[in-house]
Amino acid sequence: MLFEKSNIKPVSLDLVGLVCIVIMTTAYITYGACVISGIVNGYDSNAKITFLDLINGIAQIATALAFILAYAQFRKSRIQQRQTIIATEAKSQLEKMVSVINEMEVGQKSDLKNLNKSITLLSNLATNFYELLEAMNEDIQKGIVRMQWQDMYFNYLSHALGDIDPVSILKREASIDEAVLEKAVSEAKSEAEADNSLPVFKNYVFVEKLLNHSDIKEAYSFVGKIDSLDMFVWHYLNAHNLNDLLYGLLSSIDIRASAPLLALSEPSDWALKNPT
Repeated sequence: MLFEKSNIKPVSLDLVGLVCIVIMTTAYITYGACVISGIVNGYDSNAKITFLDLINGIAQIATALAFILAYAQFRKSRIQQRQTIIATEAKSQLEKMVSVINEMEVGQKSDLKNLNKSITLLSNLATNFYELLEAMNEDIQKGIVRMQWQDMYFNYLSHALGDIDPVSILKREASIDEAVLEKAVSEAKSEAEADNSLPVFKNYVFVEKLLNHSDIKEAYSFVGKIDSLDMFVWHYLNAHNLNDLLYGLLSSIDIRASAPLLALSEPSDWALKNPT
């Protein structure tokens, strides 16, 4: 949740201002209505109501409406100020995400310890970001925050997740003879190339074949090895959760294409389900 304390006070400036505006508005409208009503209905035959009185009556009503408009503008300004503050902080969370992603070790440098640290940090930042996003009203600033999130996701995170090399991690974490690992990699590549899956899923098929290879499966499993996996998947790889952030795009997220190793690490079912 957004840890914002309630700003309700016994007597706030907003309340005082509202009461004053109600009193003045009521007085002005009453006076103006009485004057106009007197002119129309002739409530006192002895009273002499001039055209100037009519103008004054209309002016009083206009003044009352001006007070109402001023108060509405004040409230709108307060809301907009809060919106700007939240949007700025949301952007700060996105910048921190990019910084963490840039520190991820991928390719031949892929390392399980670094991966766990990065995923945990990104999960925590996502929790903060989603709370800020939920606290925003739907306007242009929220649209800009969505655009900045999309930039983070497609220009940084998706590349990093796709570049995680399970072979490099196996070399560091598993006690597997190098020749056995190379043989398993070669066979997995051959099977992946022969598979009729779509090109976007080729890497997933390769990782699946590799991790399910008899020599590898008996020696090492990624299941339960990745910290904060469920929370990370919930925030970044759950297609249902990302609908709002992907608004305006035709893109659809599939964990098998976006993060093959994480998909095969078996996140919990709830992490991929529709929250509604």
